[in-house]
Amino acid sequence: YRCGVAWVALADLDLYLSGSWWVGDDISSTGRKYTLPEAVGDPVKDAAMIAANSPVKQAARIKAPVLLAFGEADMRVPLAHGERLRKAMREAGNEPVWVSYPGEAHGFSALKNRVDFAQKMEAFLAKHLQP
Repeated sequence: YRCGVAWVALADLDLYLSGSWWVGDDISSTGRKYTLPEAVGDPVKDAAMIAANSPVKQAARIKAPVLLAFGEADMRVPLAHGERLRKAMREAGNEPVWVSYPGEAHGFSALKNRVDFAQKMEAFLAKHLQP
């Protein structure tokens, strides 16, 4: 890949499965108990597979430029996912481009933020996808 864009992305599957951020989120208790392990994996039985597919755990393998974009008020994919991936990428020697918006949740609802993100993403892609 020449580059990548991660927008409100699940970046740490262990964090997602741990439920450490579930206060005030929008996932039902039934979803936590049945859907998450089915969709993502069982934290114990599938630990190796989860680690192999978690961007935070695989950050050292990411060599291309990456734009990370998150809403600071996101309860579905909290900012901690982006912060952890940014830290892991930095530690691996790949400084990502970071964009976060205060007050924004999962996706950006404020027009000014949607326009700003679109412009930043367009510039990022134009820079890294040159022939």
